Amino acid sequence: MSIVIMGKTGYSCIRHVLCGVNLFFWILGCSILSIGIWLNISFETYVRILPSYHLLSADNLAIVAGVLMIAVAFCGCCGSWFQNKCLLVSYLTLIVTIMMLEIAAGTLGYVFRAHIRETLHQELIDNVKFKYSANDTSGIASTWDIVQNKFNCCGVDSYQDWYNSTAWPAEQWVPESCCSPLNSTLEADNSMDICGRDEARDSSRYRSQGCYKEIRHWILENLHIVGLTCIIFAFIQFFSIVSALLLVCTVDFKRRRPRGSSSRPTYNRVPTL
Repeated sequence: MSIVIMGKTGYSCIRHVLCGVNLFFWILGCSILSIGIWLNISFETYVRILPSYHLLSADNLAIVAGVLMIAVAFCGCCGSWFQNKCLLVSYLTLIVTIMMLEIAAGTLGYVFRAHIRETLHQELIDNVKFKYSANDTSGIASTWDIVQNKFNCCGVDSYQDWYNSTAWPAEQWVPESCCSPLNSTLEADNSMDICGRDEARDSSRYRSQGCYKEIRHWILENLHIVGLTCIIFAFIQFFSIVSALLLVCTVDFKRRRPRGSSSRPTYNRVPTL
């Protein structure tokens, strides 16, 4: 009898834990989807610093990730709670497919990492030279201002990347965000002109480092966070696959067995003298 009770307890525990995990990710997916929609409505192309890859903007990625998480978590939560084999099989298929795509993406990213770096670098150069607009109709100027202020950098490799761009042809100008802030109020009062329009006057205030190098350095410094996050998600996915597989294999037997019945066989007992 203890084996039967243990089996019931283990099966129920897996069901409830899997349901709880997917309920959490369903709520998380709703939150990510809401953030993506808010970014798309409020800022439009604000986060698109690489227009050639606008589908990879933060708002689009958040929307896709949110919808995918909601769909997968719905199948897992409802399938485990209602013991629905169809939903459980769909959930198992989706989780395995996502894990295979993650492995493929990671492998391709590692193999073609040099090509990806070169492509990203060239896209940033083209963005500065040909797609930057001083009137900020596309939101690219605001994005560059935030990046250059946050990372204390200017241009892609140096401030000279801004020279002779389509925003100011035949001029060796830089955006005002390339200039470091003045140290005192007196200096600010004495400098009323826009910084970046006179190289002889303002070059001492130009940020010396390029943004490509600074962003890459920031990513490498926070790489342990990315690695830890990947390990946690891999563990959750592995747990979900094993749990869903166990439920798929046993759900029919559990649903067919009457409540309170014992799995022990009944034998004809012969009375002994």
